[in-house]
Amino acid sequence: MASNMEGSIQRGCDFIFDFNCFTCQENDRNTEAEFYCEDCSKFYCSKCVEYHNYLYKKHAVLSKEKINKWPETNVAEQEKCQEHRKEQLTIFCEDHSQLMCHVCHVHNHQKCSHVVLISDKVKDLHQKGDFTQLSTTIYTQHQQLKHKKNDFEKNMESLEKLYKKILEEINALRKTINDSLDKLEKYTKKELDTLLATMRASIQTDIKNCTESIKNITCLHEDLLKIKDKSEALSFIKYRKCLDQSLKVESVLKEMTTKTEMTITFKPDKAIQQTLSTLSGLGEVLRTVEKSQPTKRTTQNTDSRQNKPKETSQSDTGNQTSGFKVNKSHPLSSTSRSYSPGNRTSDLTKSGQVIDPLSSSTHQLVQGYQPGSVSQSYQIIKVKSSKKYSVTIKSDIDVCCISSICETASGELIITDIVQCRVKLLDQTYKVVAHYVFSSAPWSMCSIDSNLVAVTVGHHQVHFIRVTNGQLINDRILELKHECLGIAHHHGNLYITDGTALYLYTLDGKLVREMYKDTSGYYNAVTSCAVSPDRDRIYVINWIRKQLVTLSSDGTVISTPTDLPLNSLCSLPGLHVTDSGQVLVCGYCTDTIYQLDRDGTQILAMVVTKNDGVTCPLSVFYSRLTGSIIVGMWDNNDIMVLKAQ
Repeated sequence: MASNMEGSIQRGCDFIFDFNCFTCQENDRNTEAEFYCEDCSKFYCSKCVEYHNYLYKKHAVLSKEKINKWPETNVAEQEKCQEHRKEQLTIFCEDHSQLMCHVCHVHNHQKCSHVVLISDKVKDLHQKGDFTQLSTTIYTQHQQLKHKKNDFEKNMESLEKLYKKILEEINALRKTINDSLDKLEKYTKKELDTLLATMRASIQTDIKNCTESIKNITCLHEDLLKIKDKSEALSFIKYRKCLDQSLKVESVLKEMTTKTEMTITFKPDKAIQQTLSTLSGLGEVLRTVEKSQPTKRTTQNTDSRQNKPKETSQSDTGNQTSGFKVNKSHPLSSTSRSYSPGNRTSDLTKSGQVIDPLSSSTHQLVQGYQPGSVSQSYQIIKVKSSKKYSVTIKSDIDVCCISSICETASGELIITDIVQCRVKLLDQTYKVVAHYVFSSAPWSMCSIDSNLVAVTVGHHQVHFIRVTNGQLINDRILELKHECLGIAHHHGNLYITDGTALYLYTLDGKLVREMYKDTSGYYNAVTSCAVSPDRDRIYVINWIRKQLVTLSSDGTVISTPTDLPLNSLCSLPGLHVTDSGQVLVCGYCTDTIYQLDRDGTQILAMVVTKNDGVTCPLSVFYSRLTGSIIVGMWDNNDIMVLKAQ
């Protein structure tokens, strides 16, 4: 009985509509009709009409836009009780905001304290002027909706015009770029034409000299043969002329043999392609939303006895993980990894035999370009907002530890998770879209080109991972003879640390030289490394000595400050140099990201602190594309994205 009463009350609380959905009404549901079928002579709601249209594709269905073609509503039917079809609606329950008949009142609303006759309710509404007020309100709302619709239509027209204008700007920019490229092409072709003309003239001169020498020596030789048995004096004269010409020819031949064959080669300017590969578009398309003034509320609450839903709270369980627990130790602590002196490389080039990488071509090193000093290296990075993004996935077995971060040219982030032994690909909304699993922990990572990164994995490997069609593909693996911890790259030069020293390699794994070595004897001293954009500075963390060591491009120690709070860093601290040369270092125990000067001698600012939501920062990266600092943390499923000013 209780359930029937509850269902009756629920149905009684529904609105009385001019047109009810036929299908819903057959299933004891009260739903307003949105469509009318002329063939069926029935009304349907938006859901039921889908099934109707699927079954009767040729029926003529009219929406509310053509309501003037709908049949007139039956007023008598509206006044009937939905529960008791033979009874008239004569009573209104204010407790449940329900229209009902006297049967409903007897069966379901005997205990209600505010039950009135509809006729009395209507008189009361007339006396208070509520009918007039409601009519005024509806008219006002109607006008406001018309104005809003007009505003939206104007906004749409404005957007279309702006779209065409921006397309014209993009086309104009493309034309400007094309014109610049055409000029570069024209200039390069002109240089080619000039060079070819010079070389052609030189070769033609040599051909002319050869032709004249052939003609002269042939004539003299023929004359010499003709007068061989005639006058001795004439023979001697011809002999002398022929000998002189032969000596001249010998001189010409000797000069020509010193000339090598001329060739022409073309060496493209790689800076053009490299610059284009780092861009994600011709510019930014920005969306601007102007907040409109809120519309004043025009409706009045004529019924104050409304049932308010109870407020409920639910704890967030979305980040809870299940499965077996993995014991995690401090990153790169003495118990988490072990180093053996026997693993030290035995083929290192001695200092007296090292070929300077700046002038060496033996190992196919690409020389670092020198664009000038980094003028923005002392500009302080300031944070204006921060937001967390989860980087855990279903197959993760434990809480994440993000040890390194880098970015592709198209703006996709790649992170390494040392606990899950994974590298993860994030899209522009910081959602994990792909991952690659290693057999051992990935410690550090650096970008090689627009879609290739290098990752130090396990003990002696460097994996090259390529981003292809939203997937992470293992491109190749380098096997080295020493430990692999920190890694950095600059124009074909690969810098790798092994815990005691920093080494310089080529991209194909050829050892060039030992750049820096710690003599303390500890095997987790030299860990993180980074390179400035102009390759003028190389930075190495000496964790045992609590120092940020700054080297020149040839490995000379520029500074080793001891007054920096590096004792707060973990043994593989986050170290990053931005495209503008700003040096960022993670303070693991102080929950701080420090910005240092170009030589690493002093702290310029505490860019990120615990107040920004960062705890135990393990990695840091500055995204030039988004103007944000991304921070990976120890024992944390989130990364922090902090928007810079």
